[in-house]
Amino acid sequence: MTQSHPQQAELPRPPALDRFPARRHSSFWFRHFAALVLCSLLHATAVAATVRAYVQPERAQTGQVVTYVIAVQNGTVQSLPQLRLPAQVGMNTGVSTSQNIEIRNGQRMFSTQLAWGVAGTEPGEFVIPPQEVLVNGETLKTNEVRLVVSEAPAVPGAAAEDASTPLFQIEVGKTEVYQGELVPISASLFVPRSVMLRRVGLIEVNKSDFAIARFPQQPDQTETVINGVGYIMLTYRSMLSALHAGDLKVGPASCELLYEVYQEDQRGMRRSLPFGMVMGNTETKKQVVKSQEVKIKVLPLPNQGKPPHFSGAVGDFSISATATPNELAVGDPLAVDITIDGSGNFDALNPPVLMPPDGWKAYPPRRYNVDGPVDPNQTPTAQRRIGYSMVFVPEKQHTQLPPFELSYFSPSQKKYVSASTAPIPLRIKPGAAAVAAAGAEGAASGEAPKTPPVQQPKPNISDILMVLPPQAQWLNTTNIAASTPLTGSARFWAIQSIPAALVLVAVLLNWVRRQREDAASGLRGELTQLWRGLEQPGLEDREFLQRAAHFIHRSHAGEVQDEELRQILQRYETQSFTAASTTAQSLGSGERGRILSTLAPLLKRAAVFMATLVVFSTNVSAADESPDAIYRQAREALEKGKFTQAQYLGESLTRKDPPALSAAVFSLIGHARYRQEDLGRAALWYQRAQLLEPANPELRQNLRHLDEKVRFFRFQQDSPLAEWSLLLNKNTWIIAATVGVWLILLAVFGCVLSSGRKTSGGTFALVLIIAGFLVLVPSATLAVIRPEPDTRVKDVMVVTAREVSAYTAATVTSGSIVDLPPGSQVRLLEKRGAWTYVEIPSSGEPVRGWVESATYQPLWPWDAALLP
Repeated sequence: MTQSHPQQAELPRPPALDRFPARRHSSFWFRHFAALVLCSLLHATAVAATVRAYVQPERAQTGQVVTYVIAVQNGTVQSLPQLRLPAQVGMNTGVSTSQNIEIRNGQRMFSTQLAWGVAGTEPGEFVIPPQEVLVNGETLKTNEVRLVVSEAPAVPGAAAEDASTPLFQIEVGKTEVYQGELVPISASLFVPRSVMLRRVGLIEVNKSDFAIARFPQQPDQTETVINGVGYIMLTYRSMLSALHAGDLKVGPASCELLYEVYQEDQRGMRRSLPFGMVMGNTETKKQVVKSQEVKIKVLPLPNQGKPPHFSGAVGDFSISATATPNELAVGDPLAVDITIDGSGNFDALNPPVLMPPDGWKAYPPRRYNVDGPVDPNQTPTAQRRIGYSMVFVPEKQHTQLPPFELSYFSPSQKKYVSASTAPIPLRIKPGAAAVAAAGAEGAASGEAPKTPPVQQPKPNISDILMVLPPQAQWLNTTNIAASTPLTGSARFWAIQSIPAALVLVAVLLNWVRRQREDAASGLRGELTQLWRGLEQPGLEDREFLQRAAHFIHRSHAGEVQDEELRQILQRYETQSFTAASTTAQSLGSGERGRILSTLAPLLKRAAVFMATLVVFSTNVSAADESPDAIYRQAREALEKGKFTQAQYLGESLTRKDPPALSAAVFSLIGHARYRQEDLGRAALWYQRAQLLEPANPELRQNLRHLDEKVRFFRFQQDSPLAEWSLLLNKNTWIIAATVGVWLILLAVFGCVLSSGRKTSGGTFALVLIIAGFLVLVPSATLAVIRPEPDTRVKDVMVVTAREVSAYTAATVTSGSIVDLPPGSQVRLLEKRGAWTYVEIPSSGEPVRGWVESATYQPLWPWDAALLP
């Protein structure tokens, strides 16, 4: 849109001015005239046209096409410029234009972009000179632009004869880095022009030695020529950092592609249609492309000169601080905002330390992103700005807030650096309570007030505790009914009727003993003894047949009808009572086995019972051994620093069928995740372990350390009593209440027995009754108000991803509600595609918002009945 600005003409004298003397109105019209001129000047300045030039990307390879853009703001381009380029930079495509309209501060802003495709023919740093553009009848000049061109490396597969195969390569910004240093990594996909790309899968890179941020879905698209073949170059950019020192390799990276290859007709031609479409047969292919490996030398961080507050941050940072109010009294809160700007591994930063901290009471800080939530679809960068919101309370009078110190390792300077803020001047008055107390004490004693006693130092937890038991206590996942409360168990009520049960058990045992004696002395016992005699080794044929015949006769009350049994009897009679017994053929091992198999059905029930017991004991033994062996391997891997292997072994136990679940295994996985700097999943596994062992001191300390590090949100119980009830499981509280009941009943029973007698047992009975009530009332109360397992974990999710925010709508372009640090709990209310409507705990009323579904995991994905 073209806007004209007419020149200011001489204003005519208003008619009303002639009625009054000029001196009475000259100052009035002069002020209005000056205001009109000033507004015109401001309007002209606000809408003045500007031009700016830039290239995207600023670094390229030889033959790679980049975009040279001239952006015109608040003006109309009246003629296209003739580009002036260095001799080493050539123009590949003609100009393309685009227009954009946006509203800033209530004003419409118009912009036009002119874009050309250019490419460097040789490596070097080239300067594209300023270009002249005719805008609104005025010739404006752009700024000069620098383009850095590097030699294109050899692309894997570029020399292949098949020019229709996509190519894949990765590049790392530096080949010699320090441990923990953030380095850019790019994955370039070269798609031939004869290929129509349909789908690009996730880019997978081996992460055993590196922490690599997720590659974005939107790439930078340029064009290039390799070996005379034109390619469309899609570049995906991310960041990586080495987990340990040594000579390491990045890659190979892999990616699954789905694309179509256009086939030529018999004349070797393809018919082109409008809008870039091609007529002809196509062949759909699915292929996993792999890149080359890149060798990197990772240097360890030096031990010499390491600051005491160094937390592992590597990069180059600057720090600044502000504090409000500047005038306050002792005991009043002081709000401090600290901003850290720079490039590096921000996830390894700890809150800056106040130096010195004497005389200040600090509260846990809250970390946030200064520039708002990070869009996961954008390219990750090392450049960021984070802030810490802190509250300090002065415990005595100070003249200034001491500096905050931030320690990090600078790869550019190759040394440790301790950056600090400038002291902030303050005016702190004595507190009202301190003034009154000092005045009263001075008036009473006439002495100067005593100095306050030295306070006990507060704990400063800087790492997690890695204490694991040698043996894991497994949950009974094969019998979930065994995890129900005792009040719903028939066994519990059977225990409460112990006196009658003891009598019944005695009667039952007596009956069982008699049954066994009858079985051993009767026909069943006799048959068992006869069968054992048949199985004795070294028996002669005559003795064996005699025992077999006796076994058959004793197992049949009447005449034997079975033909096979009658043949055994006939063989016995022939062997023992006929003249042919001396010449009879001896029994072989095969025939003896046949006879035993014929007699075996008579003891089939006992044999089946014994076999069942053997199989059951074997399965139980195998089930007991397998998880323990894997747990021992995971512990050994964790102790040796193989955190990825320990994590894999631990998580494999939770994926078994049935799963092998234990607080020790959950803690082990949490340790491994923490050592890999995956704080969200570390908090998730620690919280799962705390569900099983709420009173575990190591778990409570590790969660406290993570909370101080990231300040995550967690759902709290409705009352302190409900919180205390979780320290023991429900069955323990029920048993304690039962003990109280038994103490009371025992005292009453003793009183009944001693009634009418002159004894001194009344005092003892009273003590038992009081002790019983002291145990019964709190135990029963806590057992009743203890939250059920299902209500504690139902729909509760834990945020595991970084840079997560809750939004007012299911889109990242909507308003932001709150940042969700890793480890925060949310309650699922509604799921809609890739977004979820959740409830978020807060200090006041819970808030609600939309979060991405891929950023969280369930707190307890197994059956809630397994929880204590």
